[in-house]
Amino acid sequence: MEQQSSAEAFDYVIVGSGSSGAALAVRLAQGQQGRVLLLEAGTSRSRDFWVRAPIGIAKIVGDARYVWQFRTEPQAGLVGQTVYWPRGKMLGGSSGVNGTIYVRGEKEEYDHWRDLGNTGWGFDDVLPYFKRLERTTVGADALRGRDGPVCVSSLSEMPDPLSQAFHEACVSAGIPPNDDYNGARAEGVCYLQLNTYRGSRCDSETAYLRGFPLANLVVRSEALATRVLLDGRCAVGVEYEHHGRRVRVHAAREVIVSGGPVSSPHLLHLSGIGSAEHLERAGIQLLQELPGVGENLVDHLQTRITFHASRRVGLNPILQSWWRQAWLGLQYVAARRGLMATPAFTIHAMARTARDEALGRVRPSCKLQLAHLSGNSRFEMTTGGSPGAALDRYPGFSIGVFQLRPASRGYVRAKTADVHEAPLIDPRYLTQEEDQLDLVSALRLARQVAKEPALAAYTLRETRPSASVDTEEALLAYAKESGTTSFHPVGTCRMGIDRLAVVDSKLRVHGIARLRVIDSSVMPTLPASNTHAASIMIGEKGADLVLAAP
Repeated sequence: MEQQSSAEAFDYVIVGSGSSGAALAVRLAQGQQGRVLLLEAGTSRSRDFWVRAPIGIAKIVGDARYVWQFRTEPQAGLVGQTVYWPRGKMLGGSSGVNGTIYVRGEKEEYDHWRDLGNTGWGFDDVLPYFKRLERTTVGADALRGRDGPVCVSSLSEMPDPLSQAFHEACVSAGIPPNDDYNGARAEGVCYLQLNTYRGSRCDSETAYLRGFPLANLVVRSEALATRVLLDGRCAVGVEYEHHGRRVRVHAAREVIVSGGPVSSPHLLHLSGIGSAEHLERAGIQLLQELPGVGENLVDHLQTRITFHASRRVGLNPILQSWWRQAWLGLQYVAARRGLMATPAFTIHAMARTARDEALGRVRPSCKLQLAHLSGNSRFEMTTGGSPGAALDRYPGFSIGVFQLRPASRGYVRAKTADVHEAPLIDPRYLTQEEDQLDLVSALRLARQVAKEPALAAYTLRETRPSASVDTEEALLAYAKESGTTSFHPVGTCRMGIDRLAVVDSKLRVHGIARLRVIDSSVMPTLPASNTHAASIMIGEKGADLVLAAP
């Protein structure tokens, strides 16, 4: 590959244009006169129909044109399975391929971040940034944003009978109703909020990069960062591949890594920053010992209970009939409503289980989420072939189940010095007994909800794992066989003050001047439920931290 030393210099060079990176780049360019370069390995996909339509996740999440097709190491906690871990490969990053589900997370978890020594990251500190990014009519003015770039809508404006039955069943099972889980409290059953506008995805490219054209912001796509350039212990630029050339660009003020929970630690490792032992194993020269890089990986493991429906509901019948698909598509194009305006999920409940009550916990430990389909795979519509090939041949629905605060921790590590070779990814799902017990208790709660009269009226029988699977051991075995990612990995460049922390509370990399990481990899813990909203918030707040630097 041709090597080229670029004469280009920017004040800031940002690697990664995802949920955090796009917001960061725009706010930095708005906040000062210097030039900002945003590098993205993918290209623009925001005008693609299947990116715009929320249901399109089913088509694009398995397509190498849209995603990095990562896979985990075999998971001992999941009977040796490797888990497919797609990450967005486009301007806007994973915001262009996610389920569009918008969840800030629990107030208590941000306060926990603050209490871990991360000054400025309590809920009262981050709330102004959530408000700054949002444009929504949902909720109270004191807690929600009205004129930000990211459109947030509620599926309560598009109710359907199955979702209503789920809502009633949750309430009768003791789960409180909640009009706005992004408001004063997260717990309860509530229609999902989506980052959509009139049924169309509002990803980070649309909200920020197209929403704020700025003369001092240069966006360079199809540019794969290969390493951060260091002069001693100071970041001075970035090397990247672009159209067959290897280019170096100078950063006069700072280099900011925003590649996400897989690519950010991988890039730091390729740059010689990380554990001496791990880098030596990968054949990479150590430039800065920082053993926490890539560690603390945590993700939500999701399993599900599926049901044969007693009525013709959901997507199963539609996706097995070309004319029903055509009719659904016409409805969407004409009105931007219906199931194509959703990710097939419509309503969720963040809830306390019987185990929570027994242990005296005051916060919900699980999330239950209604899906308008059922099948033999978590990726019911991403298996290739005809749409719906893995779906059940009868009407069905599912209740997705995951534990909100898993204790199991894994890692991301460079395998070799080659940027084109995917890193080792090992989330170590269900390696902690606490996670196993909580997940089984959550499965029991899902069953309880399904047996309540409102939802039982839609159910002929439980198909997975089936009513006969009822012991603790059998339910855990089912969870291990069926469990997979919820696409919520975080934590691999953890913010903190201990020896395994990678960045400080201002998101500066320990031991390296003029280098920050600003994305979901800095989260010490999962904020509870989905991570996209919190990732944008980190980009917004991160920009202010950078602009405040002397």
